[in-house]
Amino acid sequence: MDERWQKSLPVSWKNVRFTGGFWKKRQEINEQVTLPAEYEQCRSSGRVDSVKCIYKPRENSGPEKGVFTIDGVLEENMADGETIPRPHHYWDSDLAKWIEGASYALWYERNPETEAVIDGIIDDFGKLQMPDGYVNTYYTVVEPGKRWTNVHRMHELYCAGHLIEAAAAYYEATGKAKLLDIVERYADHIDRVFGPADHQIHGYPGHQEIELALVKLYRLTGKKKYLELAAYFLNERGKQPYFFEEEARQQGRDPEDGGPKGILGKSFLAQGPYALFQAHLPVREQMTAEGHAVRLAYMGAGMADVASETGDKSLWQACVRLWDNVTSKRMYITGGIGSQDGCERFNFDYQLPNEESYHETCASVAMVMWGFRMLQVAPDRRYGDVMERALYNGVLSGVSLSGDRFFYANHLAAHPEMFRDRIIRNPRMFPERQRWFAVSCCPMNLARLLESLGGYQYTQGKLEDGGQAVYVHLYQEGTADIRVRDKKVVIRQETDYPWQGDILVTVGTDLDGAWTLALRIPEWSGQPVLETEDAEVWEDRGYLYVRKDWSKNGHLHLSLPMQPVLMEAHPGVRMDCGKAAIQYGPLVYCVEEADNDADLFDCILTGDSRLEAGFEESLLGGICTIQAQGIRRNREQWKGRLYQPASRSYFEPVKLKAVPYYTWANRGTGAMTVWMNHIPGMDHGKVDGKYEDKADRGNVN
Repeated sequence: MDERWQKSLPVSWKNVRFTGGFWKKRQEINEQVTLPAEYEQCRSSGRVDSVKCIYKPRENSGPEKGVFTIDGVLEENMADGETIPRPHHYWDSDLAKWIEGASYALWYERNPETEAVIDGIIDDFGKLQMPDGYVNTYYTVVEPGKRWTNVHRMHELYCAGHLIEAAAAYYEATGKAKLLDIVERYADHIDRVFGPADHQIHGYPGHQEIELALVKLYRLTGKKKYLELAAYFLNERGKQPYFFEEEARQQGRDPEDGGPKGILGKSFLAQGPYALFQAHLPVREQMTAEGHAVRLAYMGAGMADVASETGDKSLWQACVRLWDNVTSKRMYITGGIGSQDGCERFNFDYQLPNEESYHETCASVAMVMWGFRMLQVAPDRRYGDVMERALYNGVLSGVSLSGDRFFYANHLAAHPEMFRDRIIRNPRMFPERQRWFAVSCCPMNLARLLESLGGYQYTQGKLEDGGQAVYVHLYQEGTADIRVRDKKVVIRQETDYPWQGDILVTVGTDLDGAWTLALRIPEWSGQPVLETEDAEVWEDRGYLYVRKDWSKNGHLHLSLPMQPVLMEAHPGVRMDCGKAAIQYGPLVYCVEEADNDADLFDCILTGDSRLEAGFEESLLGGICTIQAQGIRRNREQWKGRLYQPASRSYFEPVKLKAVPYYTWANRGTGAMTVWMNHIPGMDHGKVDGKYEDKADRGNVN
């Protein structure tokens, strides 16, 4: 385990602008379509008005009453046009995530109408706030007097965390401090309620998130108590006696309520019910990624944040151990995590199903957040590569190209009929993007990440020799205004990334003397080519360090070789044995019925399958497609037969077109697969009516 620390801090999203290219287009759609559509859904569903506390409890209703919908919320939580819906216990977080995303957009272009809407919601939160600082809609109007009695399940701290992050974003974007004042009073209240003293609750959130928010609040205000509270929540987690168990007994509940229970009413998780919440062991003793995937990744991000700020090496080592388990044994090729539909959780090592993958959009968002925080402790491309992989594939798949439809689960293979005849037809699992979900975390989470993406591109810090360094983690057309030794530095990137691997970097500055620009070299790129002058260059942990006096020569050209490659999964991933996936740069590809007719799962790539990339301006918003020659069995040979002896004579050549995974399901419903059958040693050319083995050809990239 590499224990070298080179702490760096993010260059603020306020200092980075995309001026064109791939992410500029996605941000424009996010601003013009996605965020307005999400607000309208929040308004029409009752989320916006819920903060006004106009809900009145119905006779004989209560949290335990009513009929649950397929999404696990009560019918009373759903707007029907006639009655005021009962606020759900995480609605505050939905509004907060929308405010956060809209705040980033306001920084790029002030919009008085959007600002007025946010100010109105903030005013409602201000009226909602109790004299002691407490703020939560659900426990004000649905279960008044019961706050902090079910921290295990009821998302109070989770909602608080998202409110804090929204407040920080709105303050930084507009200079308005009202929401920031509200959440500071709330954070102070939480700090009084939770902690090690006898009069405090010795607990931690059921759904991690507030840890990230508290570190952000600490960095914004300089108040160390917020950092210490974040560390307390992490360090207290998993200690015995279990907090969740003690809390349940105090309230007269079954200690296993809220956990995954089988038909016998007991947890079916091998490590106990609290493994779902990563509370089965202290965080430093957790060896494998267990339980709910989003919670785990948020926890890892919080561990990295706290370790970075406190220098806690044992916490960092535990964080790296969990990261390694996720990324080497429990992560999809798209950077997505959480393979199990039931409880949105990890399964055992190498259990990565394709058609029934859960692969929640929120979990990919969380992987981007976690990877970026790992980079701030140790600039190592293994963190940056996963961050990029999750961003371009697992995250971006979650929203349609039009910006107004969303995936909750992201499948790596789809046969739509599979979901038509299920007893439980959960919209979260459908292979068609939906306009909305009763549980709406994914659309909001995705929108706030895309709008703040500039803040994930650069960090800056000191090298081991004391020199200054600016790290470039992501490549995209745009500019960044940074201060190095109190002097202004403007970094401009010109590139067609991710379609091409050429990046022209221009640095404008009056800063005299040498300092370092460190460029991430993705593992997929092979041998990069760097063109620059008057520079000292070295490589470390997948970053190319370029030290020179940029005021005298502020140019460099980085070329990352980019070609289609066939990727294989570890043999332990049994569902992908004998299969290959196509990757081009950071993008994972798939084949769809729209381009290749049916029988996708019968197509085979062979040792003679050349992969050719070409840009198609008019397809799916302008994309690089990959053309491949493969083989497929002739269906005419199977008329009237379900089984017959194997024979190569059934096969015929087929031309295949692959598109980036994030673009799938934008042309109607149809079959799709990422992983394709692959026979490295078989030529698709016929010899005497049969197919010749080409075992000596090996893999073809």
